[in-house]
Amino acid sequence: MSDLGRIAIVLVETSSPGNLGSVARVMKNMGLDRLVLVDCRADLSQEARQRARGADDLLENAVCTSGLGSALESFHLSVATSSRTVSWFDRSLQPREMAAELKGLGPGHQVAIVFGPERTGLTNEHLRYCQWQVRIPTATAFPSLNLAHAVAIVAYELSQGLSAPLPKGARELAELGQLEAFTQDLEGCLKEIQFLKKQNPREIMMTLRQMLARASLDDRDIRILRGILRQWKWYARSKGIQEEGHEGKRRGTEHAGS
Repeated sequence: MSDLGRIAIVLVETSSPGNLGSVARVMKNMGLDRLVLVDCRADLSQEARQRARGADDLLENAVCTSGLGSALESFHLSVATSSRTVSWFDRSLQPREMAAELKGLGPGHQVAIVFGPERTGLTNEHLRYCQWQVRIPTATAFPSLNLAHAVAIVAYELSQGLSAPLPKGARELAELGQLEAFTQDLEGCLKEIQFLKKQNPREIMMTLRQMLARASLDDRDIRILRGILRQWKWYARSKGIQEEGHEGKRRGTEHAGS
């Protein structure tokens, strides 16, 4: 059984109908059939269908959505394709290395490979939703790749690396929607205790996101961590109420003795 069914190609703000068709064609060439279009700016025009050349079904069945965060909620891992140096990613994988590491994940893990807009690539706002980075090695003097060519290279390595039988006994990661909800709860708690009043709060949160990604948290892990935050909030509020009560009693005693 192939391991490619759990891989989705996610295109963000694609503007060229030709690229849509070319991406669909190369995906089908390599055995991939899940296409997600986020805030797509191109129509599924005749040009797109001509470029698809027999992969029209991928275009017709593509999931169209708004906002990368919501598009990734049901996935367990998202991989950013970017040639940029991004400080909060520990390392940058090449496509073949990425395929090898994906092989170690459980068969139920849904993986999104995210490609950015043709003109700008993925922005920092997009990258905050990704746990891994993959970079295609190119000539330093001319690193920019056409979108469809980039998808072709990554799809080829995935098809080679994941077409063998699935491994057994790997852990099941939590869905990204669960991880994002916990991260937002954590950010709220850190603001409450004024930890994020320090310099670069956004960079601190990006670092924490990567720490959580490296931890490879499963569903039970997330439930325990969210339980800790709930207890944290309860304790902080109850302690505040107690302190207010003690302060009120002290003031009352001072008033009685005056």
